[in-house]
Amino acid sequence: ATAGTGSPAIYSTADITVKNATLTATNSEAVVVEGKNSVTLENSDLTGNMTGTYQGDGSENLHNIMLYQSMSGDASEGTSSFQMTGGSITANSGDMFYVTNTDAVISLSDVALTLANNNLLTVAGNSSSRGWGTAGANGAQVAFTAADMTLEGDITVDTISTLQFKLASGAVFNGSLNIVENEAGGTAVSDNAVVTVD
Repeated sequence: ATAGTGSPAIYSTADITVKNATLTATNSEAVVVEGKNSVTLENSDLTGNMTGTYQGDGSENLHNIMLYQSMSGDASEGTSSFQMTGGSITANSGDMFYVTNTDAVISLSDVALTLANNNLLTVAGNSSSRGWGTAGANGAQVAFTAADMTLEGDITVDTISTLQFKLASGAVFNGSLNIVENEAGGTAVSDNAVVTVD
């Protein structure tokens, strides 16, 4: 358990696996994966509660699980990975997943999700106020796969980002997938959202 602001239960700049655990962050997002690193959870219960943006100017996203590249040198650039089998994820504030300024793979199987604000996933560039790439060119490229579970809520992908969204065996999605303009006016890319149903 963590209690501090900006203190996720897991902050990954390595390859981290956790099994059969209860992980709770009372004043922070639950998990952050930076750069070419990974978090793998098995049969664990994860809860986060990001109580405010760290810049204090509202320019950041509120979220429960973030995959990103900070450009600070702490983590190599590459594909960020979050994988979970069994257990549960509870967001007490913010979007369930937020991905920015990185390639990422998210894989969920038989996970119970409790959303805070009906936003399941946001894939988008950021304002670059914290140095996370260049505004208008710091989107994300995400492959998201779910199996044997029900997904609720909305998915948002901005025009400089892409999402490969796969519903594998036993997965159900009740929600919407929306493409929105990049807030910094970046050059749009093609195939922003591709949905595959097993």
